[in-house]
Amino acid sequence: MYYGKRSLLARVKIWGVLSVIITGFFAGYWGYSIFGDKTLPVPEPASQVQKPAEAPERPALTIIKPSPRPEPPADIPLRPSPAPVPDQPSPQPERPVKPAADGLWLHVVKSEYKMYLYNGKRLERTYDIAVGANGGQKRKVGDSRTPTGSFTVQQVQSSASWTYDFKDGNGPTPGAYGPWFIRLKTPGWSGIGIHGTHDPSSIGTMITQGCVRMYNHELQELKTRVFKGMKVVISE
Repeated sequence: MYYGKRSLLARVKIWGVLSVIITGFFAGYWGYSIFGDKTLPVPEPASQVQKPAEAPERPALTIIKPSPRPEPPADIPLRPSPAPVPDQPSPQPERPVKPAADGLWLHVVKSEYKMYLYNGKRLERTYDIAVGANGGQKRKVGDSRTPTGSFTVQQVQSSASWTYDFKDGNGPTPGAYGPWFIRLKTPGWSGIGIHGTHDPSSIGTMITQGCVRMYNHELQELKTRVFKGMKVVISE
């Protein structure tokens, strides 16, 4: 009997504790629902969450190249023009003429209008000649100067049929070179030689474009003694 009372009392206590717990839970939930803080922010749906503002794009860098340096006008020289070269070269002392050790050779002296035929050191013949219209050493093509120096005979050509136009209005002149043209090997210049003439009165003057001119009959004689490689010295 006593055992039964104790069992009933324990059950009452357990149900009492559970009732207090349940009553307290529902009372707390009801109080929170009524008096809870309605000021708390309501989280927005995930779809309305704003994305952080993107950083503004930087403007593209513009590389400014330096402007090219303007070219000077074509008619303005970049540097002063060189002083004009005088037409007449500065006089220089001539080297003494070195005669051939032996054999025939020719020496033209422009200032004397003479050409000398030597055999070694022995003079054998003198010829009258005409030389370039301008004095001094030859400087350029067409300057009408007879070059000075030591040269050789390159070849002997028949020039009886050659003509030349002296630009005097008479057209090409036949026989302008005489019967023969003794072509000289003159490094740096071409067309220099010893030849005859259609105008015997020109001998003894400065009249040619650079060649040595002589009488036709004397040229005929000289031709028999000239050979390829023969030494020819021309001096002032």
